[in-house]
Amino acid sequence: MKEPIHISDDLLISYMLQEVSDEQARLVTEWRTADAANEQRFNQFKMIWDSSKNFKADPDIDAHASLQKVKQRADEQKTSQAKVVSLHNRYGWLKIAAAVLFFAGGSWLYYNQFMNHQVRFETQGIVKTDTLPDGSRVTLNKYTLLRYPEKFTGDQRNVTLVKGEGFFNITPNKVKPFIITTGKTTIRVVGTSFNVKNKNGLIEVIVETGIVQVTNSWNNTMIALKPGEMALVNLKTGKVTRVKTPDNLYNYYRSKEFVAKNIPLSRLIQVLNEAYGSNVIIDNTVPKNLLLTATFRTDKSLDELLYVISAAFKIKVEKTPNQIILKKAD
Repeated sequence: MKEPIHISDDLLISYMLQEVSDEQARLVTEWRTADAANEQRFNQFKMIWDSSKNFKADPDIDAHASLQKVKQRADEQKTSQAKVVSLHNRYGWLKIAAAVLFFAGGSWLYYNQFMNHQVRFETQGIVKTDTLPDGSRVTLNKYTLLRYPEKFTGDQRNVTLVKGEGFFNITPNKVKPFIITTGKTTIRVVGTSFNVKNKNGLIEVIVETGIVQVTNSWNNTMIALKPGEMALVNLKTGKVTRVKTPDNLYNYYRSKEFVAKNIPLSRLIQVLNEAYGSNVIIDNTVPKNLLLTATFRTDKSLDELLYVISAAFKIKVEKTPNQIILKKAD
């Protein structure tokens, strides 16, 4: 079993200052990709770091005196050790100053962000809807996990979609944007409605109203989506693609209907497999250009839906222990 990677705050500070070797940068990237919790810690660390750079220090804080104390402690440690290590190489005065500002300006933010109890909103075999602390509404599809704080503090509303799919209807607040982190993707909005899915190595963002900004943190690729547009983020390659939303089948878990309007049969089968956890495949004997217009209720069984589809296209349904095959009728 591969040993877990441990990343210190010291290395993260060096990373933020862009004072790391290629190997250290690679370690940070590998650490971030190894676990969703690592990515969340990195994003929270970066948020505190970015906020501390704009922090207006309390006039009662003597920054010069603080730096002198840090210097004194460093000198004492340096002289007390048998092996002399260059302070420039070990930390660098820029890093010391940055660290002082980081912890002076970021400590209050750390308390609000990390000590603020995180709510674990998780679904199993059912769809659930909840209201977030700012009044925003979120509907989670089956087997989805969302984490958010009991109270939004600071100048952002940050939540994490750990896995699964959710529809967000965000309460407008121009001075406090709503930020969703999922995988290596950040979704930033002010007040809008959109659908987010993180599944099988692909992140999908579909906009219904407003403007949504999608950023891939791997390569800092950013696109802005309008209603009727969607972004696809490949978590393996980092590629971000913008396309038109092909249909409304994505919202079946909210509307309780599969609404197909002149769509390929293969697209409907793809959604049915997702909704029912099934493995329906279309045999090569079935024409690939079959288009379907129909509305099905999600409370119907898969067998009922497949019966209607088979009757409409005169194809047969063959069941095996591991899959269901749609074939051309004899």
